[in-house]
Amino acid sequence: MEQPMFYPETLNIKRIFSDSDIFYQIPIYQRPYSWDKERVYQLWYDILEAYKNYEKNGDVDQNYFLGSLVVIKKDKSFEIVDGQQRLTTLTILFCVLRDMKLDLSSKTNIVINKCIRDDEDEIHNARLKLTTHLDNHSLFKTSIIDGISLDNESKSEENRFLKTAFYFKRLIEEANNPSSEDYIPNFQSMIDYIFERVLLIRIKCVDESFAIKLFSVLNDRGLDLNPTDIIKAYLLQKLNCKTDRESFIEVWKRIENLCKQSKENMQNLFNLYLFYSTAENPRNSLQEEYKIKLKDKEPHSLILDIENFAKNLVEIVSDNFDSDISLLKYLPNKLYWKAILATAKQKNYRDFDLLKNLIMRYFYQSWIAEGTSSRVKQTSFNIIKEVKKHSDIVDIKNVILKNLEKYESYQSFLPRQNVYNKSWHKPVLFLLEYNTQEKMSFVEISNDIHTEHILPKEWKKDDLNWSQYFTENDAKEFINSLGNLTLLSGIKNIQASNRDYVSKVDIYDGKGIDGKTRFNITQDIMKKYPKNWSVETIKERRDDMVSKIISYLTI
Repeated sequence: MEQPMFYPETLNIKRIFSDSDIFYQIPIYQRPYSWDKERVYQLWYDILEAYKNYEKNGDVDQNYFLGSLVVIKKDKSFEIVDGQQRLTTLTILFCVLRDMKLDLSSKTNIVINKCIRDDEDEIHNARLKLTTHLDNHSLFKTSIIDGISLDNESKSEENRFLKTAFYFKRLIEEANNPSSEDYIPNFQSMIDYIFERVLLIRIKCVDESFAIKLFSVLNDRGLDLNPTDIIKAYLLQKLNCKTDRESFIEVWKRIENLCKQSKENMQNLFNLYLFYSTAENPRNSLQEEYKIKLKDKEPHSLILDIENFAKNLVEIVSDNFDSDISLLKYLPNKLYWKAILATAKQKNYRDFDLLKNLIMRYFYQSWIAEGTSSRVKQTSFNIIKEVKKHSDIVDIKNVILKNLEKYESYQSFLPRQNVYNKSWHKPVLFLLEYNTQEKMSFVEISNDIHTEHILPKEWKKDDLNWSQYFTENDAKEFINSLGNLTLLSGIKNIQASNRDYVSKVDIYDGKGIDGKTRFNITQDIMKKYPKNWSVETIKERRDDMVSKIISYLTI
């Protein structure tokens, strides 16, 4: 008979914690305790509501279901895959109930102590029921388990565990205050309800892989563990020495800091490193790819290589005066270009600057021609392969041209009517702008950066004179075309939005307002067309802009 993959049990809080030989360990790959006031209060008031319903009518809310607890049976404890935040929060509640010296029965006090340690008669030598995250266990033990200083809340400022303890302290004080709306006349009864009638389904799994898969199916709020947590666990399991594990964790922390500097999350970093390592499209989940493709890598050398990769990524994205990098940052999919350039840095590719400019041109050509990420995916991996081989830049150019020749040229998209409605229109305006200035700093496309319609959308308003120069058909054809678009900051766009052309030019020039627009492509409109804006000027400007864009993007 085949062995079951998991064993579900419905247990109340008392049995979850106080049964003999029941101990819980939060593995090192789990995230630290993070519950905030909102979650703590929601837990308390949800249980309080269920308890009140039960008190009024014993047939209503006979039990309150707190969710599932997914664990893996280890030698002498359960390793928690899902439920660590709830178990930690409940343990803090037990310690607050213990230390507030409440008028609870001796039986209840015994249960409380058993839920904290395995033997209430040998408090200081007994094993803890919950051993929390390795990085914070000492803090958890000294500030919560060994006794809470409930008269000094200032100590809780930098201690998440203590913050939760003081949240519970206030809630319990309200519950015992007859003048409070949350007063509970029989507080002992509510505590009995928590231990006896609040339930969890504890699901014991035979291995970690199945436990994580089971949790992802059971829990529609998403996996608390992200793939990099699992990769971290997988690599740590390959290290037998405590010193090696501690060293590994220190490097991991440094990588997390590098991710903050590059404004990239850990999961994307590990995806980028996987692209670099394999130069092929992943076929499995990120954690499975690392287990399969990088299984022969020694954990220390691997994590140090990832750290170096992360440093290279920081160096690339931190250059705010490189126009190629600035333009690449506007791309909707940032993984592929980052993977290529970080690979080039990692491998000390000799033609890095040429490569950077080449892939900017390639990605923009593909984007303008309405290419999806799948269009550039395989070519990106092929470029990575060539970079790792230190191929000549000409060979990489040929890889790109081979891909581009399969599709309609981007050049045919630039003169079209509806450029304004394309996601690339504003980055293309910045392509023109960056090429008018030397060492222009990166401009983030935010809500303060607007696309200005020179012929405004409300061109037919009675108090405007645009109808003298444009017909309905003219406006339809040209209002959203490239030649009618430019860049303005938010306040100037509001000022210029629905005005006659001469008034608009005055605003671009900053006359009597807040200074000249900072964008050269907008200042050029004033210089070349100071008095008149017509179909002919839009066509002329559009053709000039298209010609420049082609010169900037031709490969």
